[in-house]
Amino acid sequence: MEYYLLNMDILDYKDGFFTISISLNNSVCKILFSPETRDLQYPEKNELTQFIKLKEFQLRKILHNKRPESYYKGFSLKFVLSDSLPDVNFYDKTKITILDNTMNQYIVKKTDKKTENIIELFTDGSFNHEKSIGGYALLIKTIQKDYYIDTVKTERKGNNLIELLAVIKGLEYLKKEKSLRIVTDSQYVIKGITEWLPVWKINNYYTANGTKAKNITEWKKVFSLIKEKYIEFEWVKSHTDHFENTICDIKARSLIQTKNDGKNK
Repeated sequence: MEYYLLNMDILDYKDGFFTISISLNNSVCKILFSPETRDLQYPEKNELTQFIKLKEFQLRKILHNKRPESYYKGFSLKFVLSDSLPDVNFYDKTKITILDNTMNQYIVKKTDKKTENIIELFTDGSFNHEKSIGGYALLIKTIQKDYYIDTVKTERKGNNLIELLAVIKGLEYLKKEKSLRIVTDSQYVIKGITEWLPVWKINNYYTANGTKAKNITEWKKVFSLIKEKYIEFEWVKSHTDHFENTICDIKARSLIQTKNDGKNK
């Protein structure tokens, strides 16, 4: 997959619209965008404008995800567009998200069908804000249907970070596996790996708001662990009696309710 690094500069604001200059190499075009109505207009016609129109689905994700306070005259950002086509299933959480990185090309797509006879990694994390401690559990299900479970207590802070640490630990265990499925109730993990990470690698880990992404060290670790792998991501809603997810949830929560500072297997 090919990625393009562009520049975005907010030039002006008038009548509810921000005038935004977009440049790629030596080409420049302007767009008008209203964060309130999400109306996007193209006042100019040139080759870059046509290129942007073809990538409008991706551009809108960036513009829609920007916080309102990050829209101001003088705002500047490097952002990334890819040559991927719009996916009508993009927002469907029930579908399996595939990351085919076997050739380190970072191909992402959606499917209804899970691969049979593939090793599975189930993870869940929990964080106690009052005690400022967290814990996570991971469960590996082999092709032979055998289970391996591990739990880790941590002083690292934040629900999202702990969910990410659980996946990192699981990927470390499975570093020799070329194909696997990750089952998690964390959209932060799934979106981070399949959507944000390849873009962050190119634009130096900046978000659409012009700020640095959180947990950069951990995301860099993830990037190194998913090289040359085929990974399916399955999202499960938490607390819905999913067998393996429930086990991980119980194990993770038990770590922040006890005084045991050790590691349990």
